[in-house]
Amino acid sequence: MSAPAAKVSKKELNSNHDGADETSEKEQQEAIEHIDEVQNEIDRLNEQASEEILKVEQKYNKLRQPVNHPQVSALLGEEDEEALHYLTRVEVTEFEDIKSGYRIDFYFDENPYFENKVLSKEVEIHLQNQLKSNGNLGRT
Repeated sequence: MSAPAAKVSKKELNSNHDGADETSEKEQQEAIEHIDEVQNEIDRLNEQASEEILKVEQKYNKLRQPVNHPQVSALLGEEDEEALHYLTRVEVTEFEDIKSGYRIDFYFDENPYFENKVLSKEVEIHLQNQLKSNGNLGRT
């Protein structure tokens, strides 16, 4: 026959169970605190990402509005302004003799206004400060 089972009082069972409950509650509390820490870090990173995204959006919004001078804006029609939304960058290259002039290259994304990816404008300065302008800025 098997040995009789040891008798354990209800008090002993409850005290062991209470200890397990305390350990379980402590582990749960630690887990909750850890989750809070992780969530706080995620919130911090999201805030940082939002700030950086805003800076990038502001930078490119500014680049998308290359014509903000009132005198230049007055020369442009609505279609001209719409075409400038496709402008991605502008480069100015001075001639070897910087006093003789410069070239401006306008780089565009694909757009419905013209086929060229780059439109160029050359400005030559001749003796007596006379200007001569060449370029492919006409519409195609």
